[in-house]
Amino acid sequence: MNTIWLAFLTGLTSGGFSCIAVQGGLLTSAVANIENKKDNRVAVSVFLVSKILSYTLLGFILGLIGSQLVLTPKVSAIFQIVIGLFLLATAGRILNLHPFFRYFVIQPPRFVYKFIKNQTKGKTLFAPIILGALTILMPCGITQAMMIVALGTASSIQSALIMFAFILGTSPVFFALGLSITKLIKYRAFNYISALVITVFAVIALNGAAGLWGSSHTLQNFWSVISGGTNTQIVRSANIAAGYQEATIYVDNNGYRSDTTTLKAGVPVRLKLITNNVFSCSRSFVIPSFNISKILPSSGEEIVEFTPNKPGRLAYSCSMGMYTGSFDVIN
Repeated sequence: MNTIWLAFLTGLTSGGFSCIAVQGGLLTSAVANIENKKDNRVAVSVFLVSKILSYTLLGFILGLIGSQLVLTPKVSAIFQIVIGLFLLATAGRILNLHPFFRYFVIQPPRFVYKFIKNQTKGKTLFAPIILGALTILMPCGITQAMMIVALGTASSIQSALIMFAFILGTSPVFFALGLSITKLIKYRAFNYISALVITVFAVIALNGAAGLWGSSHTLQNFWSVISGGTNTQIVRSANIAAGYQEATIYVDNNGYRSDTTTLKAGVPVRLKLITNNVFSCSRSFVIPSFNISKILPSSGEEIVEFTPNKPGRLAYSCSMGMYTGSFDVIN
């Protein structure tokens, strides 16, 4: 019960604000898709209920088969790309940019539609149900940390309760966002506002996917070039001891600081990750090209070992692709 209560408090505090950065676009899209504006509050509630049920089911499955369902960084990147493109298409449909974007409205299968059509809410609630369930494909770093906790229980019931409590805790933040949208949506100007918000979330998703894929073409890197940050970087090669290259990354709430910039190809690396009161998604550390994924403690040290096998840029990031960094691997 202590773990379940802690999961709820985590969701109520840092979890809600962390998840809104990557899942808020889906909520905005769900509300924007509603044809009958009187149903907006119901749509927000349905979205949240669908999200809670989906994560509870995911928790149950995680308790059964464990780490087999943990997404690799590149698979997570693919999901973010798909959802990012969907959000861009949704923005295009809201603004009526082209008839093509009309096809990007989630519709139920014909047999499901016949059933839903007979209900008082009709098809208007189908999109929030689907979009709420789709949030399981975009877990933030704190959510992934909670998934690891659920995996460690080895109990499908306890695992499901942990995920249920955590997502329930994040719901007030999402509901507040949904209500603010419903107050604005009756004005025509909201079409432009909602399209802009959805586009921003789409860019965040696509930028995160680029970071997870190990690409150097991210907004963070572009800004670093524009601001001149890359010009002041000092080249620091890794020390070699007992056959290992030694490097340290200091993990902060707003990113990573490494004492090493350059690694040698073909020489094993012992990478030390140090955290100190870290609660952001930077705790979920990944190296995409090696399929390495680590959930770090809020305070402590973790060791990651790997061998860079070819020269070039070796990228690392958080599991959302928001915080990134890289080593320069040389021969």
